[in-house]
Amino acid sequence: MAHQFECTQQDCDFMVRANDENEVIEMVQEHAQNRHGMSMDRNDIEGAIQQS
Repeated sequence: MAHQFECTQQDCDFMVRANDENEVIEMVQEHAQNRHGMSMDRNDIEGAIQQS
């Protein structure tokens, strides 16, 4: 089962999908820091991940 996350920041079309939830979380944390200058807690990301 794939795990998917879509960035909700305005004018950002970042989306990541992977079979490994930990991989998605790491990529989202890296994206948030590099693109938006913010850190995201693992629990917040887990709550926003969709399974497909």
